[in-house]
Amino acid sequence: MACNMSQATRSQILSAAMNPLERGATLKAQAYQQIKSLLLRGKLPDGAVASVPRIAKSLGISRTPVREAFLDLEKEGLIKILPKKGAVTSLISVKQKREIFLIRDALESIVVTRLADFITNEQIAVLQDIFERHKKTFRGESGWDEFIRIDREFHLTMASFAGFEKIKEVLTNIRDLMEMIGREALSSRGRREKIFKEHEKILTALQKKDKRSARKAIRFHLQETERSLKE
Repeated sequence: MACNMSQATRSQILSAAMNPLERGATLKAQAYQQIKSLLLRGKLPDGAVASVPRIAKSLGISRTPVREAFLDLEKEGLIKILPKKGAVTSLISVKQKREIFLIRDALESIVVTRLADFITNEQIAVLQDIFERHKKTFRGESGWDEFIRIDREFHLTMASFAGFEKIKEVLTNIRDLMEMIGREALSSRGRREKIFKEHEKILTALQKKDKRSARKAIRFHLQETERSLKE
């Protein structure tokens, strides 16, 4: 996407990708989900300006639910509200990326260490199934959405199995930010296959109930993912 794209054109990209809402769930919730989905799937260029009136018109609703959705998305760090202009998609800085990986390293190390203590054969089977589905995702950009979705499922399922609901909550929010930069990591040459190998090592360590190896495997996986963003 060209860097000199006008704000009007960027706003049109956003509104054109939306569908009118159906009555049922709250209008704010539906507006929130549609905008967030576009952000996480990388359908908006960095710095794209979202106009409240234009989005409200595209969704067939008043401006108030859109404004409320913007407030929630800003709290999550996905957009930044600009006075009298609407909102702009957030640019995640190098410092923010570093913080994201520090948080993930701390929390996911706790998750796998705890999980290795009491993981069941049934839980191993569930994680193995997720792993196999992950490997079957399409190669290239056409498969990135599904790849990232299943990668998210793998990590958050481990947190659920470990019984850490609050940690899962934090990781869910972190994963939202991760999805905005996940495609950058996937564009690194050979990263897809390396991720599979890293996940397999995590699974093997958990199956053996080897806490030390599980912790080492998850930390290596996160370090390699962060490193791929710098290549």
